[in-house]
Amino acid sequence: MRIEKKNAVNSDRRSNRAEAYGSSRYDDKNRRSRESRRNDSGSIRTERKRSSSSRRRRRKRHNARKSMLLFGIVFIMLVCIAFIGSLLLGGSSRKKNGSGSEANIFSLLNLSETEADAAPDISVNLDSLYSPHAVLIDKNTGMVMGAKSSDEVIFPASMTKILTVWVAIENIKNLDASVTMDTDFYDALYAEGASQAGFEPGETTVIRELLYGALLPSGAECCMQLAIEAAGSEEGLVELMNQKVEELGLTQSHFMNCTGLHNDDQYTTVYEMALILQAALENSTFRTVFTTHYHVMSATDVHPDGFTVWSTFFKNVADEIVTGGEIIGAKTGYTEEAGLCLATLAEVGDREYILVTAGWSSEDVSSYHIKDAFTGYDLLGEALGYTEDTTEENTAG
Repeated sequence: MRIEKKNAVNSDRRSNRAEAYGSSRYDDKNRRSRESRRNDSGSIRTERKRSSSSRRRRRKRHNARKSMLLFGIVFIMLVCIAFIGSLLLGGSSRKKNGSGSEANIFSLLNLSETEADAAPDISVNLDSLYSPHAVLIDKNTGMVMGAKSSDEVIFPASMTKILTVWVAIENIKNLDASVTMDTDFYDALYAEGASQAGFEPGETTVIRELLYGALLPSGAECCMQLAIEAAGSEEGLVELMNQKVEELGLTQSHFMNCTGLHNDDQYTTVYEMALILQAALENSTFRTVFTTHYHVMSATDVHPDGFTVWSTFFKNVADEIVTGGEIIGAKTGYTEEAGLCLATLAEVGDREYILVTAGWSSEDVSSYHIKDAFTGYDLLGEALGYTEDTTEENTAG
């Protein structure tokens, strides 16, 4: 009875509460609670779906990167295998066929520059030249094509200026700067009877003009001024010149001055002189000057109209044609002790060559050193299979 009474009381309380607040409010509250639970559940499910979708996308991207990486590795391996196979097949082919069949891959990758640029396999006999010392080398490779007492020591005379100008170019920062000719060295040059280009003491010019003055007319005053500009003095430049000789690995060359005036301790060989010229020609500025036949100097305060200087070689030849080509650059030299000397550059066929001669007797000042240059290159052209007819055709073309 007590329990029934309690239940009746609770029922009455719920009834009274419903009447007091209205049953609809309870219904709304219950509905919102259910909807909230459903929304929370839906949000959780949506978030789970989004998270799962994101993980799937990340897995896809990861797998794609792995696939691309694997593909790249496999591709590189295949290329390497093909490359190695080509090398092996190419090497085998060259062993079977000899040097006449070059593998394209070697020429394309320049793996053997010496092999690709090999000098013609010929020999030129230079015994018929007047000069007692002579050497003919391939300009690109340095290979000796012909020689005549080429390792005997000689005096270089004005061939020295090849080294002088090259070293000066490398040590002067601005070749287009103005310079005023020093007045201190002229008396000594006059006393020695040194050849000059024509610049007067105190004359203002441009350094670049001194390069032409030194190489073309063999101007000693230009060499002296270049020494001052490059190293502060002739002694300073000579030190740099001998350093360059050491860098080239030359053992029979030594220099005491920059002009080529005779000194018993200034010497070289025609072979080492050829190697000096070969190296100097790699400098584009030097090559431009060395291959110039004549040059018009710019106007100065002393020469308002400028003046023209000629190469001591080209002004003494009717033309530069040799069998299969032409002489394109030259530097002469002469002292009583050295005799007549000459270093030349010629293009024969599709290659360039250097011929250096020295020691023609000073008792006969005839230009036999110039004749030797043409004879030497004619012999080379003939050995290469050129004739006078083909030379004329090339010249006409």
